[in-house]
Amino acid sequence: MPRVGSAGYLVVGALTLRGSGAWRGFVPPDAPFAIVDLPRAARDRAVPVLKEGFVGIYRWHAKRKLFESETVRAATKSGELLGFSILERLLPEVGYVYYIAVGAQSRRRGLGGRLLDDALGRFRADGVDVVYAAAEEENHPSIALFRSRGFRTVDRHETGWREGGLGATGLRTRMMVVSGEVLMGLRFPRQPDAPTPGSSPSASAGS
Repeated sequence: MPRVGSAGYLVVGALTLRGSGAWRGFVPPDAPFAIVDLPRAARDRAVPVLKEGFVGIYRWHAKRKLFESETVRAATKSGELLGFSILERLLPEVGYVYYIAVGAQSRRRGLGGRLLDDALGRFRADGVDVVYAAAEEENHPSIALFRSRGFRTVDRHETGWREGGLGATGLRTRMMVVSGEVLMGLRFPRQPDAPTPGSSPSASAGS
């Protein structure tokens, strides 16, 4: 299913990926909005924005995921919901940016990029290694947005994510990637003290 609402995104600069820790949101101090968790009981607030960004079966699916997904992040200003992201942890090590939507009156202000930055920062703080996202092949602005943050196209036959690549065998069904969509992935830089996949901790000196 398409993952991005009507194209209304601006690339707002490269994301600085930081180490793990308690996540407080990726919003510069001078930003005219806040990005916060949207609890299930309040997710009806996001439906007007959702309707502006999606039509047909895509609207139906986005609304379903809005209420099912574990995490929805909302960009708000003076109590008004401007946009949102829907995020999933497919596995403890794998995150998925399911949808990003921005209200019609709030587009072309970089808000989609800020929501993506916030999603990536949250995943990184939670210890995720790999993040995926999907977009329609002709949705060039959305693809450009993800690529500006380091995402690249995932080949069906490449090395799997557990082995250091981005191959998503066994995950595509859960992502509901369909014909006509591009699957993209991003692997976070490994922390200096993190072991390489498949390696064992080195023996301590003198053992």
